[in-house]
Amino acid sequence: MSTFQIDFFELAFLAEACIPPRPIARAMFWQSLTDKYWTQMTEGERNHLFEWLQKNYYYKESLEQQEDTKIFHARFDPDNQYMVKTNYEGKEEERRTFKMGDRYYIDSKSFISEEYIISVEKFIPKREY
Repeated sequence: MSTFQIDFFELAFLAEACIPPRPIARAMFWQSLTDKYWTQMTEGERNHLFEWLQKNYYYKESLEQQEDTKIFHARFDPDNQYMVKTNYEGKEEERRTFKMGDRYYIDSKSFISEEYIISVEKFIPKREY
C-alpha cells in the first residue's frame, strides 16, 4: 500500500471530520490519530491539534459520550503527559505515557502494570508556537 503525506492543516481538518461517533472508516482514522499519528507529530503539532479540536462543538459533545474521544483527549492533553520508569525482569526503561483513570497508558490499548513502575514524573511538553 502506498504512503501519502499531508500537511498538518489537512490532518486537522480530517480529524474534525472524523470526530466520533462516525462510520467505521472514520473511526479507524480517529484511532490512528491516537496510536499512530501522535508519534509522528512534533510537540507543537500535538498541542495545536488538541487546542484546535477543543474549539469544535462536536468534539465537546463527543468527549462527553464517546470512549475513543476520551482516549484521544487523554493522549493529546499536554497537561496529562508523564514519564514512567519501569523495571521488568531486571531491565529498567523509561516511557512516555498518558494517564487514564489510575493507569499510565503507552497507547490506547497498552498500559504499564503498577507492579513494574519505579517512578512517575510529570512531563511538560515544550510549546513550539
